[in-house]
Amino acid sequence: MPFTKIGKNKNVSPTGRVFTDKQVKLYYATDGFKNMDEEEMKTEEKNTKPKMKKKDLVEYIKFKKDGGYKKFKKSDLIGEGRKDKYDFPRLREIEKEERKILRNYLEAIRQSGLTNMFGAHPILNWTKDDLNRWLYGMRKDLDSLEAEKEEAEYDDEIYKTPYGKDLESIEEQIKIIKYLLDNKREVRDILIRGALKRIENTDGNHETRNVQRVFEKMAKEAFLHWSSLLSI
Repeated sequence: MPFTKIGKNKNVSPTGRVFTDKQVKLYYATDGFKNMDEEEMKTEEKNTKPKMKKKDLVEYIKFKKDGGYKKFKKSDLIGEGRKDKYDFPRLREIEKEERKILRNYLEAIRQSGLTNMFGAHPILNWTKDDLNRWLYGMRKDLDSLEAEKEEAEYDDEIYKTPYGKDLESIEEQIKIIKYLLDNKREVRDILIRGALKRIENTDGNHETRNVQRVFEKMAKEAFLHWSSLLSI
């Protein structure tokens, strides 16, 4: 009986039945299953079906219930971060007042609603120009927001549409975006100084790529510092 391979470990017979690769080999080895009784065939077919452990099944059900994606906890981020000599439980190289500046900046990002906070820490590494380009791409740069504000004010005045709440929201967002832009360089400088101190206190490797790597780790650690205080 000729078989046609239709996929991974799947072969179809002329009658339309699907057989595994192992069953096809068994077919030829037993002269078309003639030397194999029905009970053995059932056992062989049963053994080819994959089994899922109870723990895996529970995780799979939870995965589907969460919408088909993994939800990360704060502990997952901490566990991922503590992997080499540059990782410390707190921002030891950064002064208390500077840590407060980092926390305030992350809180401003949260209040802006611009991004999911679990993906916000790279923003700390950006330059002011990087942030401006990102905001422009979402039409959340200051020029776009000011134009949005003028349009809302015009509608409110001409059509007497109750835009009061929208105007307040736009004005509040403008205030937050200004804060993020005005303090971007200071936040970046704090992390750069912290990264350099951390390297000096470890192996003294000031090669550019290594400095960048530690610099990025410091941003992630700043996020963990902020989130731990919020008990999220």
